[in-house]
Amino acid sequence: MIDYLYYRFYRLWLHSSVSEGATFLAMLLFSVMLSTNVLTAWGILTQYGIIDYPSDTQYYIIEGSLIALLCGRFFFKKRYRRIITKYEDENSVQRKAGVWALTVYIVATFICFFIEALHRQGKIKFTINEAG
Repeated sequence: MIDYLYYRFYRLWLHSSVSEGATFLAMLLFSVMLSTNVLTAWGILTQYGIIDYPSDTQYYIIEGSLIALLCGRFFFKKRYRRIITKYEDENSVQRKAGVWALTVYIVATFICFFIEALHRQGKIKFTINEAG
C-alpha cells in the first residue's frame, strides 16, 4: 500500500508545474501525510492520558525520521523506478480508482487531524449517552 500511495503522489506531481522533481516531491508530500497520521494517533493517545503531545523537537524528529525512512525505502538502489514501472501499466478504470483512493486518503487524513485537534483543544465535544 505504501508503494501504491507513493506512486499516486508521484502521478499527482507529474501533472503539476514542477514535474521534474516528481519523484522527490512525491516522497516529501507522502512523508507529510504520514506524519499527519502519526500526529493524529498521537493526539488520540494524548487525550486518553497515555502519552504527552509531542514537543517541537519531537515533531521534528518524527518528520525527519519519516523523510529518512521513505528516502531509504524509495531511493535506495533506485527502488522508485521499479515501483513506477510496476503501476504504470494501469488501465483507465484502475487509474480512476487510484485517483479516488488518493483523494479519499488525503481528505480523510486532514479531516481526522482537524477533528482530533479541535477535540483536544475543547472546541468540539463528543459525548456518549448511556440509557439507564
